[in-house]
Amino acid sequence: MTPLLSLCMIVKNEAQQLRRCLQSVQPWVDEIIVVDTGSTDETIAIAREFSPHVYSVAWQADFAAARNASLAYATGEWVFYMDADEELVVTDPHWQDQLTAEQAAAINQWSLLRREQSGDRHWSDFWNVRFGRRFPDLHFVGALHEQLSYRERQAVVGQLQGVYLLHHNQQSPERFLAKIRDRNIPILEKMVQQGDRRLSNLVCLADHYAACGDGDRAQAWYEQALEQIAPAVEQGILPRDITWLRHLLFWVSYRAFEAKDYETAQYYLSYGLRFFDAYPPLLYTAGLLIFELGLPRGALPYFHRCLDLFEQSTYDRAEPFDRQWMTTQPAYSLGYTYMTLQERDRAIAYFQKTLEFNPDYPPAQMYLQQLWAAAANPASP
Repeated sequence: MTPLLSLCMIVKNEAQQLRRCLQSVQPWVDEIIVVDTGSTDETIAIAREFSPHVYSVAWQADFAAARNASLAYATGEWVFYMDADEELVVTDPHWQDQLTAEQAAAINQWSLLRREQSGDRHWSDFWNVRFGRRFPDLHFVGALHEQLSYRERQAVVGQLQGVYLLHHNQQSPERFLAKIRDRNIPILEKMVQQGDRRLSNLVCLADHYAACGDGDRAQAWYEQALEQIAPAVEQGILPRDITWLRHLLFWVSYRAFEAKDYETAQYYLSYGLRFFDAYPPLLYTAGLLIFELGLPRGALPYFHRCLDLFEQSTYDRAEPFDRQWMTTQPAYSLGYTYMTLQERDRAIAYFQKTLEFNPDYPPAQMYLQQLWAAAANPASP
């Protein structure tokens, strides 16, 4: 009988995290396949505690190649892949029924939510494709940020409920920067040189150079990404490739706002919100722009919408973003806007809400003290 679910992993020097990962997933899969790409710690020994299917391959600076090596050993109807710093969290013990449900027969890939455990990086959760039906043409593509794909059929993606991935980010900032500088950037640049100019690669290169403090190169890659989407933006349609499009539109509109280039900011915000009206970073930037243009009451609905999306958990989960754009920042901006409108009680309420999200946010602390002092003095406005 064909196993239902094969876990395929690639690892290197993950002894500190691998056991937690495998313990979380072992009860839910029929086989575990681990491909090691050159560990010098106890990673292989730990993997063998959970599975006899542990193999070694030479690292080729290509994540898809390593993933495909693991895929070659899979025998399950479905392939599931994880990273060693992730943990499978199950909230519904019957979640696997979705894989075999008759009404889901047309689905050949599944995504599940990925959440951040680290307190240092306040990223939102997002849907990430991790399951593929093991047809003969199933394979991974992309030397970095690899993805499941088919050669002979279209992907039909469902969203798994009752289970999610928890990401345990234990890297120091220094190690993270070293990884993107020494590994990710060279791989991405090689991909682009070889003709893989997907929007996600261009935007990721820009983000990586920005993180490394190289503003000029970051700007150059952002501009290349904007050139690539320019025809679609001019026509008011979505480009074929929209991975990281939300983030790119936020970056260009926010930068334009900061530079007081309000026409450019409005141009990209108008386009972005036409398609992504539940993406808080764009909504928040639109509120800032409207406030700056002298229309504070017009800005209020945008800030409120950001908070509503967070409180109702209905925000766009297609790609991760910093949670501050739907928590601390809109709450503070509401406080400041209501203060500008001389609506003291509402201003106090939203500055307090800001501090619920971030107790150490100095501007909210300062204005709250001023408003409380004014409230204690009836003669004050």
